[in-house]
Amino acid sequence: MGKKSYEFETRFSDIEKELEERENWIRAIHYKICSRCGERKPVSKFTIDKRNTDGRIRVCKVCRSRESLKYYYQDRERILIRVKEYQKNNKEDRRKYFQDYRKDHKEHLKKLAGKWYKKNKKEIKKRNLKYYEENKEACQVIRELWREANKEKIKKYNWEYWKLKVSLKKKGGKIC
Repeated sequence: MGKKSYEFETRFSDIEKELEERENWIRAIHYKICSRCGERKPVSKFTIDKRNTDGRIRVCKVCRSRESLKYYYQDRERILIRVKEYQKNNKEDRRKYFQDYRKDHKEHLKKLAGKWYKKNKKEIKKRNLKYYEENKEACQVIRELWREANKEKIKKYNWEYWKLKVSLKKKGGKIC
């Protein structure tokens, strides 16, 4: 026995209702109206707040950013004084925190420093050359002091270099 036509219509209308409910649910979940600017924005434009029923705060990130900047520029002097006081009063804690951070994130910081160096290589060379030109005598004195302190190191390096050069000559190669 086959199904009757009215059974298909009922089934089809149930599916349509279900789809409409899903669309409404998705619309309600994925969009929210900012209470500051009144614009309808995707939920991703709102900061997460587990205390609210929908899990987001009622003001969008753009409006919060504007409010923060407005507050900062209105009370800039007071904020900077407070920050300096905090830094002064918590010098040891901050030093310990940054020391631990550098120890725990050594590899990440090394990568960042490498990227920064590659990005700024020309400027660094210009700055170093300018410093050398302005402080030539001091740089030469420092270099001489280093040579005196590291005679053995230099001797060992030169010996290794000479051995490499000789072995390459025997094989018919060149050293750069």
